[in-house]
Amino acid sequence: MLRLLITIPFLLALIVFSAGNQDSIQMWFLDWGWKSSVGVLTLIVAAFFFALGALSLWFAELRQRGRARRAEQQIRTLEEQIAELRRQQAETFNPPAVPPPAPPAAPYREVLPR
Repeated sequence: MLRLLITIPFLLALIVFSAGNQDSIQMWFLDWGWKSSVGVLTLIVAAFFFALGALSLWFAELRQRGRARRAEQQIRTLEEQIAELRRQQAETFNPPAVPPPAPPAAPYREVLPR
């Protein structure tokens, strides 16, 4: 939302500036020369830098997506390891139910009075 509050007034000012400056000027770049209005030149420069900014954001986004993909794969691997360790722990601390062996029969001992 804050981005829109900054972008919309800037774009409106750019459009008003372009509409108000229709005077043609002569421009040169090395051996090339051309005539264009200041407003059109302003819009062309703004569009160029907008595209440059979008391209740089796209490259940063690609790097971020790669990192996110690797992190998600690592999370899946770690969750599988946790599940395996929990299964092993359950088998170790809760062995299968085996009936306890019957106590050995004690030999009959006669208790003599004293």
